[in-house]
Amino acid sequence: MSSRPTPEAESHNRRAQGLWEEGRCDDAIQAWREGHALEPDHVGTLLNLAWALARLGRVAEALPLGQQAVQLSPGDWHAHHALGHVHYQAGRFAEAAAEYSEAVEAGGTDPLLHCDLGDALYSEGRFAEAATAYSATVAEEPEDAYAHLWLGWSLHQLAMAGASAPAQQDASRVGAQHAVPLHAQQDAAKHFERALTLAPEWAEALYAVGQTCSATGGFARARRLLEAALRSYPDEDEEGRAAAACELGNALRGLGELERAADLYQQALGLDPTHPTARFNLGLTYGDLEEYEKAVAQFDIVAQLDPEDADALVEKAGCWLALGRHDEAASGYQAALEARPEFAEAFGGLGLAYYMMGLYDLSAEQYQRAVGLAPDDPWPHYNLALAYEAAGRHAEADGCCEQALSLGSSDGELCASVARALIAHGRSPEAAIGAARLAVAAEPENAGAQDALAMALYSSGNHKAALGPAKEAVRLAPEVAEYAYDLGLVHEANGEAGRARESYHRAVELAPDFEEAREALRRLDEGV
Repeated sequence: MSSRPTPEAESHNRRAQGLWEEGRCDDAIQAWREGHALEPDHVGTLLNLAWALARLGRVAEALPLGQQAVQLSPGDWHAHHALGHVHYQAGRFAEAAAEYSEAVEAGGTDPLLHCDLGDALYSEGRFAEAATAYSATVAEEPEDAYAHLWLGWSLHQLAMAGASAPAQQDASRVGAQHAVPLHAQQDAAKHFERALTLAPEWAEALYAVGQTCSATGGFARARRLLEAALRSYPDEDEEGRAAAACELGNALRGLGELERAADLYQQALGLDPTHPTARFNLGLTYGDLEEYEKAVAQFDIVAQLDPEDADALVEKAGCWLALGRHDEAASGYQAALEARPEFAEAFGGLGLAYYMMGLYDLSAEQYQRAVGLAPDDPWPHYNLALAYEAAGRHAEADGCCEQALSLGSSDGELCASVARALIAHGRSPEAAIGAARLAVAAEPENAGAQDALAMALYSSGNHKAALGPAKEAVRLAPEVAEYAYDLGLVHEANGEAGRARESYHRAVELAPDFEEAREALRRLDEGV
């Protein structure tokens, strides 16, 4: 340790501190330099000068001063804390974490020391250790919104990585191993909410809770919070504003406000043209709007920024499929598989492309690979059934339908799709009825499930039983022409020509180009 400072050196220190607090940073630096010149080994002056220079971004000047302070007083936690701050400002996060840890080991008493340690560890991607450090601050300063927020983000990162949060015991130390609770994401949300309660107008807290709400389907609250966050970020914080605009776009997309969502993604890209999520989600939104050429343009840019982004390649290929450009779609899915060879979704897309090209055996091969990669997902089994059926491999198709139902009996949409496939096959009326009943049981308010049951019963000749679910489908979705037409079929089969005519008329009103409905009306009018 250095000797007690001279009164003159101490006077310079006090004057420098006062100048710094007044915002006269250059004058404060000069005063500290004068004190340092009078007493070069005074640790307090070295620490203050190193800290101040680092805060001003002058880390090259700060580093030797911080190192000298640590050499003069290796057991002084203040010295390690200051040197850690210099390293952090220089972007040397591993070195910063090491110095902050030394400060903790040396008995550092400042609760914010643990926050600084958490910041360095988080920046290093060491999220479990960061969570432990932030937890120490929360334990000592439970009203610290910053610590709650970044503890939340650490837990969020752990959840995203499939890890768990660190145990809370011995939170003052950073160890190599951490026990973790099972519900890191829920714990993250709690800390985000706590940060927002403590700082209700803080843009970062508004963003964190808004992002969580959007990710969990709470789009209306997410919208309110993210709009407030976007207003709260200062104009110069373009990164924060871009993130808030992108996440607000996600919330609006969840609410079905697609054009407004596209505007927000474009706003985010105006602030950060390389923002990968905004670009990707803008492509998805254009796809939702059936503006497929615009979507392709966005996914092209994503792929240019990252040629190995298999998700962007798959989405782009899906747009080609929607545009009927099947060869380009197939090439796109193949490119995605080159980037990610075991990508079940890409195999599924390639299977669909081949199916639409009439190459049913090739389609089945791709769906088989998708099934192999995702054997517990019922949808590849269903798609494989369609390919087998189109290829004339009927027994295999029926087997795949059974497998899809066994895996997805609680998925109303899947069960309804299987029921329709079985109706089209025309071989297993009872199986079709069973699949449709599963669909209705899973989602009784799903009009598609009700219509599937009606058509399964109708196809089996049980016309009276078909009438109830056919009416229910129309009640649940009165704007769908197909359901009105199907109800007409059921009424006609039951000898109710007048009601059948009303249903067919309604189908034509809803879809003027619905030729089957028009033909049904002609049939009734001609008494055929």
